[in-house]
Amino acid sequence: MDVTRLTRVRDVCPFAPTAHHWIFATRWMARVTAGVAPIEYFETGYTVTVLKNRLICWRRTFTTGSGAPSVATSDSLFTIHEWCPSVWPQPRDRRGWRRFGMQHCEAIVFLSEIDRENFARSWSAQARRHLVVFKKNSTIALRLGTLADLENNIGESQVPARLHPVFLNCVRQHLVVQPETIEILVAVRAATNEVLGCFVAGNCAEARQSYYLTGFFRRGTEKMQVMTGLVAWWFERTIARNFLTLNFGHSTNGSLLSRTESGVGYSIFKTHFGVRRVWWPGSFWRIL
Repeated sequence: MDVTRLTRVRDVCPFAPTAHHWIFATRWMARVTAGVAPIEYFETGYTVTVLKNRLICWRRTFTTGSGAPSVATSDSLFTIHEWCPSVWPQPRDRRGWRRFGMQHCEAIVFLSEIDRENFARSWSAQARRHLVVFKKNSTIALRLGTLADLENNIGESQVPARLHPVFLNCVRQHLVVQPETIEILVAVRAATNEVLGCFVAGNCAEARQSYYLTGFFRRGTEKMQVMTGLVAWWFERTIARNFLTLNFGHSTNGSLLSRTESGVGYSIFKTHFGVRRVWWPGSFWRIL
């Protein structure tokens, strides 16, 4: 595993306060959250009540800018506010708040920086070779899939069994509230329709961003480069929508400690597709 690739990604820290890079503060993400927790909307984001009982009320707020959200007490003994801004707040904005927790990194492709007609030019030489291998394999076909494709095949994938319910529930939650925004891209054996791999993307028109939700490939198909082929199809479909960014999701930050994280292999996989590692400020806290 070539962990040195993690140090070659161009970092962006901090980023400009534009909403289309901070998908977590969009209504698209909030609608899913609202299905599992109470939520309050405001102009630049929303607040989720994560936990509430007689002792503690914990509220988490996502904002698209650096301005601090309004806070209020609750009928619990302690009210804890967690604030997740899209950019590092100015001193006047973070007055009264205390930062605690690690910065969050995501692997994002900015389509304005690449050749949309030949997007693979921005990929690594290895990824381009793998794409050639995939395209030469005439036994593979691509099609749009359904939740059943995920449910019936994830057990035969490389994904650890403990993560199966996590991945499936993530997709189910989106399908319940906004199915029209979810695409399940599937690679199959053309002759038998056997599923070789799946790649699930959520398309947020508000942010003009396509967001990777989950994916897998069937064990034993590693040399077929199915995931590289699905990523290429994802690029094509996102470019056709005239979106601004593709978001591969969380990425380890390249530090020695981060290289021991679970999922580091997928973080390395992401580095082959012309991503930039965007750092978000992390959480700020206030107790009332």
